[in-house]
Amino acid sequence: MEERKYLFTLIELIKLGFIDRTKPVTITRMAEVMNMTQQNLSRHLIILEKLGFINKIITEKGQIITLTKKGRDFINEIYLSLKAMIEKEKEIIIRGKVFTGIGEGGYYVTRKYYMNQFKEKLGIKPFPGTLNIKLIEPKDRNFIEALPHIFIPGTKTKLRTYGWVKCFPAIINGQIRCFVITLERTHYDSTVVEVISEVNLRKTLNLKDNDIVEIRLLKFNEEQNRTSKG
Repeated sequence: MEERKYLFTLIELIKLGFIDRTKPVTITRMAEVMNMTQQNLSRHLIILEKLGFINKIITEKGQIITLTKKGRDFINEIYLSLKAMIEKEKEIIIRGKVFTGIGEGGYYVTRKYYMNQFKEKLGIKPFPGTLNIKLIEPKDRNFIEALPHIFIPGTKTKLRTYGWVKCFPAIINGQIRCFVITLERTHYDSTVVEVISEVNLRKTLNLKDNDIVEIRLLKFNEEQNRTSKG
């Protein structure tokens, strides 16, 4: 893809500290450090700006380059993909605080379509409700969503459209098998995940609002072994 070489330039600019500086820097200096010709670098910066990844402010002393939201999202996507790839063989722990939700997750869990999908793909009949978790670490679910998962596609009825669900096999508080789920359609922000299980997690674990839980995300081979034994 033709755009790829310009995106590599963007990453190099970030690595070398030329992005989001408060002081301007000259093309001559940037080209020298990056081992590029001034002509090529100028062209790459123009293309990156046209692609919507950076903003440039031209001053008498040089250029001030900042990342746009699109640029930040792109860099974050690369980071999360690489981190997930590196971390996939390691044990991943997430922590968060329990809170009372608006019943949204429970509504979805009890829909016939999702219930059938959970039985077929997860091998469980979940308790008709979810445990809502406000993430402490990581601080948002984007990292989690980049990990391998079981995917339940969305569906449509005559009345409404239902979004996809991503399911991540896990163990909560070292005791109970569960699934962390993220929803395509949700009123919660990216700091929240929901957890489903065959049991009422609040009651079984004696949880109340603001209690901190620890969830160990299982590797897929670990989940397969657990399922085959269960």
